[in-house]
Order: sequence, then structure tokens, then C-alpha cells
Amino acid sequence: MKLRSKVVGVLLMGSLFLSGCQSQVNTGKDTKVNNTNTSITEGEDVKKIAGDNAKKPIEEEPRYEDTIKLGYSGDLCLGGPNLASLNGYFDKRGIDVEFVNTKNPKDALGTGKLDGLVGEFAGMIVPTTKGLDIVFSSASHTGCKSLYVLNESEITKTKELEGKNLAITNGIGNSNHNTALRFFNHDGVDPDKVSYKQVDNAAVIQAMKDGEIDSAVLDDQFAKSFVDKGVIRPIRSMTDDEDFGNEVCCVLAFNGTFAKENPLIADEVASAIQEANDYIENNPEEATKKLYDNNLASGDFEAGLDLMKSYDYSVKNELAEKTLESIFTDYKKIGLIEDDRNVEDLMKSYWLPLGSFYDEK
Repeated sequence: MKLRSKVVGVLLMGSLFLSGCQSQVNTGKDTKVNNTNTSITEGEDVKKIAGDNAKKPIEEEPRYEDTIKLGYSGDLCLGGPNLASLNGYFDKRGIDVEFVNTKNPKDALGTGKLDGLVGEFAGMIVPTTKGLDIVFSSASHTGCKSLYVLNESEITKTKELEGKNLAITNGIGNSNHNTALRFFNHDGVDPDKVSYKQVDNAAVIQAMKDGEIDSAVLDDQFAKSFVDKGVIRPIRSMTDDEDFGNEVCCVLAFNGTFAKENPLIADEVASAIQEANDYIENNPEEATKKLYDNNLASGDFEAGLDLMKSYDYSVKNELAEKTLESIFTDYKKIGLIEDDRNVEDLMKSYWLPLGSFYDEK
């Protein structure tokens, strides 16, 4: 493999600090997708298929001489792949990587226009079970979303949101909405008694101040400055609460066909990103500074550093596996997953643990 890595299109950085984990930068070149892709069939055991293919030398894998296309993100919490590139972790493994901006990263991944990306479990699971060719492979970190109300609001718990409004900033059925439904499921809240309003991220705080909405699930990265100013406060959190705080929020996912046909290459990619996550965990200030210095993050540095320190990047694949099982269980109970397969069969189809860096340690 060629020993080089590059970032494609790292402009448009000014607003990235406020964009949150949910987004990828839009270069203006939208990706056309086919949501009927069904490369992963019911009953398929992806670990067995990948394991059989891994018996061949890496030089015989179809993508051995190719550049591996990873989804680009300028979000601090998704900085692992960027730091893997900056620190030479891909290069030392002989992986040539290209970072690609796309408006619809999940669709680009599921249809093979991307080979891999680090993103939120909550936003990828439902479209994956509906046909996108995606497998989940390596833990990234914990935390990153919370349910917020105005600081002066009388609301202190999710049950009090029944009969009130919840803002959805990244689309009904996407990660923020699904996260709210998991909160409600754990807390015994009737989701049908909550009104959901789609509100642009840039307008959500003002909408709360104007009384148009009562609450919102937001990325902690976006919310941080408003929390620090005493404008909003969390009442439920994926980052800090006992039942969610130890879950893996973000995960390295691969195009399923790519990972099954090229398991050794995918394993090297996963291991490089795991090494970067380990670097962040042990050197948060240095890692954060490196992202800022290379225009891969923006906004207030100290606020960014506080966020990086709040996430646990030491999580292992075993925790990602438990998290995926828990989300499958919750989503089936909520009705977000209409697939007839049980959780065990869903795990066989979509969980392909990869990465050798932890083993090397």
C-alpha cells in the first residue's frame, strides 16, 4: 500500500465548533444514494464471512492497492481519524487514506462511496437495519449528547415533558430524536404525550427563550457555551447519567462489503484509529491543540479541551458490543426497528469487531 494520507476539502471551518457530533461538513457536492441496498442479508454472520476471508494474505484483498476513503468530520469528539492521520498511525500500517466530506455520510457509507467513518450509533442503526450496507466495528468514546432545558425552567426530569415540546435539530428519526426516545423508554415517559418540533440548530436556543419549545436534545459540544453562560442545563445525559454514561456513543463503522472482503485492511484502519483514541485519552491537551493548530477544530480552545476530557476514549470493543445490544433492545421495544430478527441475529448481521491495537498493548 502507498504510504500517504490526505484530507480532502478542509475549508468551511469557521462554524465547526458549533456543529456537534451529528454533522459532516457539506462541500456542496451531495452524494446520490440508493437506500434499497441489501448487501447484508437476513441471517448473515458477518464475523464468519470476514473470518474466512482473513485467512488469505492481506496482499490478496481486493482493495490492497487502493486509497481507503473515510468520512471527514471536523467535530472534536470525532477527532480520532484526523489524529491518526496527523500522527502517522495510518502511514506506519501502510494505509493510504483519503478523507472525504459528504452531506449524507451514512448513505455514502452504506452505498460504498465511503469505506468507513466514525459516527454516532444512534444515527446509523435504524437506516442500517433498513438496508444500508454498514457494519459496526470499533469503539470510539462515551458521551456527547444531553437533554437540555432553560436554566430557569421548572422542569427537572423527563416525565415532566409530557404535554410539552421537544426540539429535534437534526431531523425526526435521526440521532437526537432517537436519543430522546431512549431517555423516555428508560424513564417510563409516554413518547406520544410529547410534541416534537423540528428546529434548526442555530435557532434552537432562541426558540427556547421565546417559549416556543421546552426542551431539546443537543450535542454537548454545541451546548457547552450556553451551559457555561447559564442559559441552559441538562436534565438527562448520555455523558454523565449512570444508565447511559458508560455506553459507547460513537463507533467506527465500515461499509459492510468493504469490511467483509477486506477484513485485514479494515483491521489496520481500526487499529490506527484505536491508537489515536488512546493518544487522546492519555494526552487530551496535546491532542486538542493539534486539532486546533491544523484547523480541524474551531471555537474556544479551553471549552474544547473540557469536552475532550469529558469523553472516555479508553473504551474497548466489548463495551461497544454491549452498547449495540442495548440499543437494539431499546429500539425494538420503542418500535424504531421493525425488523423481525431478534437481537442476537441482528448482532450477527451488523457487529464485526476489528482493531488489533488494544491486543498489541
